[in-house]
Amino acid sequence: MKRRDSETDPRGTKVVAQATLRLRSELECERVIRLAHGRGVATATAYRGPEGDSPIFVMLLDEAEELERFLPELRQASPEVPVSVIREEVEHVSPDDFLVGGVLRPRPFRAEAGHLGWVFAGGALGAGARLLIESVADRVSPLHAAFPWGTMLVNVIGSFAIAVLGALLFERFMEERERMFWVLGFLGSFTTFSSYVLQTTESWTVSPFLGALYGGGSVLLGLLAALLGLRLTRALI
Repeated sequence: MKRRDSETDPRGTKVVAQATLRLRSELECERVIRLAHGRGVATATAYRGPEGDSPIFVMLLDEAEELERFLPELRQASPEVPVSVIREEVEHVSPDDFLVGGVLRPRPFRAEAGHLGWVFAGGALGAGARLLIESVADRVSPLHAAFPWGTMLVNVIGSFAIAVLGALLFERFMEERERMFWVLGFLGSFTTFSSYVLQTTESWTVSPFLGALYGGGSVLLGLLAALLGLRLTRALI
């Protein structure tokens, strides 16, 4: 494997990139890894799930500039395979040429101004969307005061959506700003545990049956929605 000398950031950090491919056959996997090794990509690994017909995930890791130069050839070699790329700033641990045998240690997350902006933007939209759904539910159903199904609906939708985004995060298809906006921002304000607890208590005061139905139904439907989101997303990607 070739060695490359590059300038080191004064803070001891470097930007690396990881490309992830979802392949269907071992032959295709071998071809991609051979191509990556032939072009001097620092790391090329593959893994497969326990099921026999599970797809093969190939992960290529190198300095961001080096991987970007390789991507056009990779896409030409596998034109029908989607390639997701994430970038991360890492610290040098040991040795300095960590991409040819050293160790990677991700930098700790810092809530920088750019990250907070994405969270605030997503949070504003999420809170507005929840208020809109709850207001419509309250208008169309007199039962909403005793059985706030509008809040149940947003929590179930949020459970489904966060499971979908979680599956995308697990398979490395989302970058940091998308996670900040959708998971912490939008879904964090769209769903609401405090309102769920308060409304369960209020429903129980009106009718223990409605309180138990709302409280238990929210948890059960939320769990089922999350499981459905995970299964659908992993089946499609």
